[in-house]
Amino acid sequence: MQSVQPAIRRFTGTKRTVRVGPLRFTGDEHAALQEAAAEHGYKGESGFTADIALAFITGRFTANLPVSEDRRRTHMFRAQVLRELNRIGVNVNQIARALNSDLTPPDVRDRLDELHHLLDLLAQALCEPVEAEKEQAA
Repeated sequence: MQSVQPAIRRFTGTKRTVRVGPLRFTGDEHAALQEAAAEHGYKGESGFTADIALAFITGRFTANLPVSEDRRRTHMFRAQVLRELNRIGVNVNQIARALNSDLTPPDVRDRLDELHHLLDLLAQALCEPVEAEKEQAA
């Protein structure tokens, strides 16, 4: 079983040369990060942050991140909606095939137009939260 403690870089002899960032913190977050890095024997917060990120990626420790859980739930919801929309689309295609065979009454054509309009409205409504998230991220 691997240690939960991240390896302190200065003891491994491996120099990190690739930069990722910049990371941004509030004043309070930065102070807490500096304190935590000092408590764990790091001279600066960048090596500490890198070791924490790598330990998380390699599975040496895990954390329940509410942001990632919300994203997972949103992804699962959208996947279910897309599955249902696909099933509806299959039904619409079957109806369209029947309509194109000229064996259906004209009343059904009006209902199909209404259904198509409702599907367009549903697709637009599902896209709106994604566009709002992109605007907030920018």
